[in-house]
Amino acid sequence: MKILRRIVSKSKKIVVTTLVLMLVAMSVALTLPANDSVADDRYPIMGPTNVSLGQLINYYNSVTSFPAYYTWTDAPTLDAFCQMYIDECNAEGVRVEVAFCQAMNETNYLRYTGRVPIEANNFAGIGAIDSDVSAWATFPSVREGIRAQVQHLKAYASTANLNNPCVDPRFHLVSRGCAPYLEDLSGRWASSPTYGSDIRYNFMAKLGTFTGFCTSYEGVDYSLVYDPNYYLDNYADVRALFANDGYGLLRHYVLYGMDEGRQANGWFNPYIYKNNYVDLRNLYGYNIGAYTRHYIICGEAEGRTGCMPNGSTDKAWMLNGVDYGAVYNYSYYTNMNPDVPAAIGVDDLDVLTHFVTCGMNEGRHASYSFDVDSYMREYPDLRAAFGHNKKPYYEHYVGGGAAEGRHGTGCTQRVGSISSLWICDFSDVYNYDYYISHNPDVAAAFGDDDISALEHFAYCGMNEGRRASDNFDVIAYMFNNPDLVSAFGLNFMDYYVHYIMFGRAEGRIAV
Repeated sequence: MKILRRIVSKSKKIVVTTLVLMLVAMSVALTLPANDSVADDRYPIMGPTNVSLGQLINYYNSVTSFPAYYTWTDAPTLDAFCQMYIDECNAEGVRVEVAFCQAMNETNYLRYTGRVPIEANNFAGIGAIDSDVSAWATFPSVREGIRAQVQHLKAYASTANLNNPCVDPRFHLVSRGCAPYLEDLSGRWASSPTYGSDIRYNFMAKLGTFTGFCTSYEGVDYSLVYDPNYYLDNYADVRALFANDGYGLLRHYVLYGMDEGRQANGWFNPYIYKNNYVDLRNLYGYNIGAYTRHYIICGEAEGRTGCMPNGSTDKAWMLNGVDYGAVYNYSYYTNMNPDVPAAIGVDDLDVLTHFVTCGMNEGRHASYSFDVDSYMREYPDLRAAFGHNKKPYYEHYVGGGAAEGRHGTGCTQRVGSISSLWICDFSDVYNYDYYISHNPDVAAAFGDDDISALEHFAYCGMNEGRRASDNFDVIAYMFNNPDLVSAFGLNFMDYYVHYIMFGRAEGRIAV
């Protein structure tokens, strides 16, 4: 599969190289705008731009890497930096390709190998005059430095007013409109007699060979999983929106397409990748975009494939970061509960999700090593905490019970009995054995179920004045405490509650 991918990748490179050579053969510079007044093949500084955001990014990435210095500035990525040039140039009517390529010339592609330091945010040598080697303008932000450069270009190329507040410290020193063409900047912006033509033919010519279809977004290269032509060809809805916007196309894939599970090239399918690796399904579950991001970051380097099924039969046991392996096994669950695969299919994440959302609540058995009924019977502290709500017993065993050494199976008879429920302790007025033996109708209804017996006492027995302990007789408590009779009358439950909360501690007689 890697060989196939390399062949496809190599073929793509040949096609791209051929297209580039054709473009270079047709022109050594950006095509002059058709409607501009051109004199002696000179390039106008003012006017609508002839390049896209994707072209600027591709051009810069072909030369060097975006400096880490900008990470903590207002332009933390190359994408943001290039977008600032588009914004600021559009605001003043300056062509983006002129300003951007001038900056690449002045800063050596932001590597700042000249006098002006990178911290100055000065992208065009503003104020760096030949007569003073220590002189240059400094700007507080990347955007302000770009704005100053664009305004300075407008000062030379136009007599129109600025649309943004002036931040160019040398704007007033320029003879407005003296250099409407890029070539006119020679000997004016810089002393070199070829300054303007150098920018046009050494920088803008190269920029013009790049298309706007890029594979790098916010500093991440998506070429392992993304081909713009494939993405356009296979999704009509995307093609309708981004056929002429290469950067917007990639942004759609990164922000939406990946999480929607869209396939964006011929050699990586996120669903095949998901199905091939149970460790990834355990980690990411239904988050289909995470599988694609994993492949970009480390999957391809690990030799994993998202092109063809690898025949894996392993089944997931983790969901949303929780390991259910102690209480769940796919084969056991589907064999013991054939209605589940019959209803929802055999996908391992779907089956596991059924167990977590339905099976546990229903008390279904899903593993040789865990029987929820046995777990309930053996541990009265858990019955007191969870009652008949089955799911918390599974979650307790997974979350700590197994690590505590508790048994998940093997208990056939109830151990102990409970006197606490809903974090309320009824032991001052209730004892299971006493209640069952003195209330045969309760015994007949609930048998060995100590949870139901206590629930009956809490919901009904106290209201009915039933006796449930050697230590408390509600009639005797009423007789011995006439002040309570004045307060509670014949509301029997209030007497039980009073004794639990206050009466016993006050030493009141209850038998």
